[in-house]
Amino acid sequence: MKVVLATLNAKYIHVNLALRSIGRYCEDFNPEICEYTVNDNVDSIIASLHMKKADVIAFSCYIWNVEKVLYISQCLKKIKPSLKIILGGHEVSHDSQSIMAENPWIDYIIRGEGEKPMLSLLGAIRGNFDVENVSSLTYRRGDNIKETPLAEHGSLNEYPIAYDESIREFKGKIIYYESSRGCPFNCSYCLSGDNRRVDFLELERVKKELLFFIENDVPLVKFVDRTFNADKERAKEIWKFIIENSKNTCFHFELAGSLIDEETIKLLKTAPKGIIQFEIGVQSTNEKTISAIGRSIEFEKVRDNVEKLLEADNIHIHLDLIAGLPYEDYESFKTSFDEVIKVRPHVLQLGFLKLLKGSKLRNEAEKYGYKYKEKAPYEVMENDFVSFDEIIKLKFIEELLERYYNSGDFTRSMDFLFEREESAFGIFEKIYDYFTQNALFDRSVSLEAHYEHLEKIFLYDGFSDCVRADRLTNKKAKLSYENEKEFKEACFEFLKKKENVEKYLSAYISLPPRKIYTKLRFEKLFGGVYLYDASQNKLTEITEDFQI
Repeated sequence: MKVVLATLNAKYIHVNLALRSIGRYCEDFNPEICEYTVNDNVDSIIASLHMKKADVIAFSCYIWNVEKVLYISQCLKKIKPSLKIILGGHEVSHDSQSIMAENPWIDYIIRGEGEKPMLSLLGAIRGNFDVENVSSLTYRRGDNIKETPLAEHGSLNEYPIAYDESIREFKGKIIYYESSRGCPFNCSYCLSGDNRRVDFLELERVKKELLFFIENDVPLVKFVDRTFNADKERAKEIWKFIIENSKNTCFHFELAGSLIDEETIKLLKTAPKGIIQFEIGVQSTNEKTISAIGRSIEFEKVRDNVEKLLEADNIHIHLDLIAGLPYEDYESFKTSFDEVIKVRPHVLQLGFLKLLKGSKLRNEAEKYGYKYKEKAPYEVMENDFVSFDEIIKLKFIEELLERYYNSGDFTRSMDFLFEREESAFGIFEKIYDYFTQNALFDRSVSLEAHYEHLEKIFLYDGFSDCVRADRLTNKKAKLSYENEKEFKEACFEFLKKKENVEKYLSAYISLPPRKIYTKLRFEKLFGGVYLYDASQNKLTEITEDFQI
């Protein structure tokens, strides 16, 4: 019996953990793992899967791929009616009967945790046994659709590590890793804390597996633990192990920011730069909103903890906000935005609420007047607090936030504006107004044009110098000068003088001027002349020795 485990990832750089966890647990069936992306040609995916000549294809379903998975599986079933199609994942677990009723080519849906039910189901299919004893299964019996009871949660320690030596093939890809399953919290928009149960992988096994990633030089490992520091002592032990054994691998964690304590901060400040990343969900600073969604968060404590971690400049920190939550109107969201960005995280993600199947908030949609998209990803369109027009505006502001803040391409410019503008959110509103008036959202805008537009929007004295300094230090951006020929000649003259190279560029003393020039960028800034050496990430004023 040929078994294929398949999915469509959101991006090429992702490696699917669920398929590998199930594949290793069901290794007696020697399943083949096939990963595609939602951007791949659908006909090519259908052809590829058909060529596998599988007897069983099981798809891992998510909000970003379910529509395409249903279409692909329908086509495959038409080509080979004997093919058994299995679906699994949160996206199909909460209305499995209706999904099967609407999609008659689906043979089985596994609800919830998939490892044990999949093993039992594959055994039943191979042995031609009745599937009614397979837990967590939705299946067909004649014209009827039936369900078996959910399986008891297994222990993570029963399952083998999802990866083997083939991990070396995933060069440049993100590896996902699970050291705990479940969540102690029960946020109304999320499904991870359905029963507030958390199952932890044994600590010594975690250390062994992290060492496996480090020794195989995996660039980035993302823990999928929903609240990694739910057990603070265990989290500290893992971080201590990573710090002591660090090489080139970076580890990404999702945290509850209010559970960080002083001892943890002290430990984390010893971490080498670049080996740890944190993602901390704030979602809102509106207390009524926080209460309505069932979160437990003290923003002041989160803010203080994050600021202390940022002081060390060794950990990349990503904070999250969600637009469209109950009681969060446009002005309230603006306040939340200003309070969170004031912390100056490396990244501020502006997400939009999704009314997930099975979530408490979806079940309470009428209570808050929610209108949301009926197809995945079920994103909010409006509610009693925020209009669709305001959601549209926030979508554009999210785009501007990515470009001007999260990219890191405008650091000096943003810092300058944050010091002078009353509201950080207001900065992005002004950029939004300019883009709207000039129809810039309707066409592609080059990186260089982004710098030029920003100079035109904010007319503070000295601001243009900050923008040009950002452009100078961004090697992706092309530079342009007034009197370009004359300025370039002056740059060469500067580099021809040995004393200038010795004073400012001693590492290049053996190179000819034209070769040195290719490694540098020059600009007139702040009333003087500066050079930028990208290899050293160093901006140096050379005014006193530069002649035009």
